[in-house]
Parts: sequence; C-alpha cells; structure tokens
Amino acid sequence: MSTIVTFAGNLAEAPELLYTRENKPFVSCRVLVNRRVQNDDGEWVNDEPTAHNVKIFGSAAIHLHDSCGSGDPIFVHGLERTESWPDKETGEKRTKDVVVVDNRFGEVGVWLKYVSARIERAARPAQAS
Repeated sequence: MSTIVTFAGNLAEAPELLYTRENKPFVSCRVLVNRRVQNDDGEWVNDEPTAHNVKIFGSAAIHLHDSCGSGDPIFVHGLERTESWPDKETGEKRTKDVVVVDNRFGEVGVWLKYVSARIERAARPAQAS
C-alpha cells in the first residue's frame, strides 16, 4: 500500500544522477524537513529535522540533478513506499521508507518561499518516427 505525501525541505546532499538496469535516469537523495517549536522559555527554536529518502525518476531526476545542490530548498509530492531487500551479509530482511516521484505520479520542484529561480525550458528529446 502507498501513501501520498507532500513536504518541503532542504536537500541533505547534492543529488547524484544514477541509472537503473534498464538505463533509465533516477536520483536517490535525502530531504531534511525542519520544524520550529517553542521551548519552555517561549523562544522559537529548530527541532530535530525529519529525513525523507526520496527517489525521483525520469526527466525530473535529470532536471533536479542539473539545477539543485546540497542545502537547496525543494518540495516533493509523491508516493511513500516501503522498499525491502535481504542483507548481503546476514540474509536478514531490511526495509526503508522511500518517497517515489516518477512520470506516472508525483512532482518535485524548487521551493520558492526562500529562493528565487529563473525558468529555463529543457529541450525535448526528438520523437522517433
């Protein structure tokens, strides 16, 4: 089962462009969401950030890789899924939650609350006849 999530935060590291076995581009990154809370003295302070594992596929992955770096504010709208795999050493089942953005569902973009951006249209790939 998948849950739809939307959040805004900062890239924890520069997005690295990777490729699937089928040679399809994707970015795997972490997005840190900061929350402000009031302490006992009534002061607003940063709470511990929540880290979200995000996988972005297709042209959005290429654009994110080319446009954003570590610390840049982005928003993510995608499907939260649980990935599982066997541990290479012990064979035990491992899991982690990942928010997936792909061409079928989801969006990713620059969070314009704290930065400005200049839009540059990407060239469309040539269509096969």
